[in-house]
Amino acid sequence: MQNDLDLLYRKSESYVWGNSNLSDVLNQPLPLAYCSLIFIKQGSADINILFKNYHVKSGDFLFLSEDSLAILQKRSDDFSCDYCIFNRDFAAEVASVLPNSLFTYLHLFPHFSPEMNYQSLIKTWINQTTFILQSTSEYQRILLCNHLQNFFLVLSETINREKLLSKNEYSRKEKICWQFWEMISLHCKEHRDVNFYAKALNITPYYLSKLSKQFFNDNAKTLIDRQVILKLKELLRTPSNSIQSIADQLNFEDTSYMCRYFKKHTGFTLLQYRKNA
Repeated sequence: MQNDLDLLYRKSESYVWGNSNLSDVLNQPLPLAYCSLIFIKQGSADINILFKNYHVKSGDFLFLSEDSLAILQKRSDDFSCDYCIFNRDFAAEVASVLPNSLFTYLHLFPHFSPEMNYQSLIKTWINQTTFILQSTSEYQRILLCNHLQNFFLVLSETINREKLLSKNEYSRKEKICWQFWEMISLHCKEHRDVNFYAKALNITPYYLSKLSKQFFNDNAKTLIDRQVILKLKELLRTPSNSIQSIADQLNFEDTSYMCRYFKKHTGFTLLQYRKNA
C-alpha cells in the first residue's frame, strides 16, 4: 500500500486500485491517502480509528481520510482487502456532486457493514471498477469519477433514508471535540500548544483536555503531538525535503529541537526513520 501512496505523493497518479493483507502495518498507523476506500475481501481484523475500536469482516468496508489515524491492532491469517486511494484533486472532482452532510457522516462513522443484498451489489461495483481500470484509458478518469460518485450517492441515499445523521443529535461537547479535531488538522503545523486551540474555542485548556480525554480517550496535547508526528513522517518520506526545510514548514525553532521531539514520540531519530521509510 505504501508504494501506491508514493505514486500519489509524487503526483504520477491521481488514484490507485490495489489489494493487500496489511501484514506490514500491524500495530502502527495505516499509511493513508487523502481519501481511502477499503473493502474487506476475506478474514477479519480489529482496527482503531480515531480512538474508537472496530471489528471488520468480509463484506465490510471503510472510508478513511488522511487525518483519520487508523491503527490495525489484529488481523486473521486469511485477511485481505481491496482498496481505492486517491489524491486531493481527484477527491474534489468526485465530491463535486455529493451532499456536504455525507462528509460529516463519513468522518464520524467510517465503518460500514452492509446487509447481504448490498454486499452483492458492492461486489458487482468492485468488478466494474476493475474493468474500468484495466480496460479503459482515454476516458478512464471520467468513468472512475462517475463510478465513485454513484457509489457515494447510493450510500447517501441509505444514510438519509435511515436518518442516521442529524447535526442536532450531537451535544455541545461533541461539537467542540470535532471542531478541535478539525482545527488540529488545519493548524498543527503552526501551533502545538493547547492554549491556542482552547482560546479559539473559547474554553479553558483544562476543559479542552477534559473533553478530549472523554471523547477521544487521549488528552488534547497528545492529539496535537500525534498529528504533528504524522505530518513530520509524511515530509520525511520525501527525500527532497531537507531536515531544515521540514523544521521551517512545521514551525520548529531549530532542527535540534525537532529531532528531540520526534525521538521522544517515536523512539527513532529523523535519519533512522527516513532510512527505513
